Amino acid sequence: MRVWERIAALVLMLSMLCAGIVPAFAETAATPTDLSAADPAELEEVLSHFTLNHGPRSSKKIAITMDDVFETEWVWKSVELCRQYGITMTFFPIGRSLKDEDRDNWKAVLDAGCEIGSHSSFHGAFHNIGQWIAIGRLGRFQEWLDRTLGFHYEVRWFRPPFGSIATGTGDTQAMATAIKTYGYQHIVRWDVSNTDPDKAFAATQNGSILLYHARHRDYVCLEKLIPMLLEAGFEPVTVSELFGFPPPETGGELYTFDIHKHVGK
Repeated sequence: MRVWERIAALVLMLSMLCAGIVPAFAETAATPTDLSAADPAELEEVLSHFTLNHGPRSSKKIAITMDDVFETEWVWKSVELCRQYGITMTFFPIGRSLKDEDRDNWKAVLDAGCEIGSHSSFHGAFHNIGQWIAIGRLGRFQEWLDRTLGFHYEVRWFRPPFGSIATGTGDTQAMATAIKTYGYQHIVRWDVSNTDPDKAFAATQNGSILLYHARHRDYVCLEKLIPMLLEAGFEPVTVSELFGFPPPETGGELYTFDIHKHVGK
């Protein structure tokens, strides 16, 4: 662009600003959008689905989640990361990883504001199994969790092992029915899963659910990723908070699984 063209462009821009006319590109850059909370209508639409892959895209809240927990030390270390950065996470252990000797550590998870969800009683796929077997796996997890904690903790979220209840394509209706019969309204999946912090950061959007596992390489990724996410303005919260729910209720009698309570529902 020649000098006189640049001067003409600047004069035009100044005259537009004086007249209160802001070009579209300037308005986009200059007008901040309040992303502190999800749009209620969008939140309702997201929660209308049985499978939740992410939260509302109108909110900077995201959920970092950790599955399996075969190596519990990485859970305890991840909770320390949460305390360090003032964030929370949601852990989806399998029932068989819950040990009485870890009671104080699991209590510390909750004391840090983090959440515990169900990953079933053991790491078996929810493919081609009977309805009552599926319900049994869910019930046994809750029973083992209560036993480990020493008090009742009402688990709200379920993530199937391998993240799916599908046979072929789509959700298996029988398994969805079993999960709802037990009492879960949703299964929780994810939209980001990468142990390279740069790739995970690039894939994260508003409302993202990030999947990690209790192992060394995932923890190393989170050490680098969490500061990057915070610097970009993301707010890591529990799955419950991502979807606008209060923390799960606690207290009362320890849960004992009884299949007959679910028959006929």
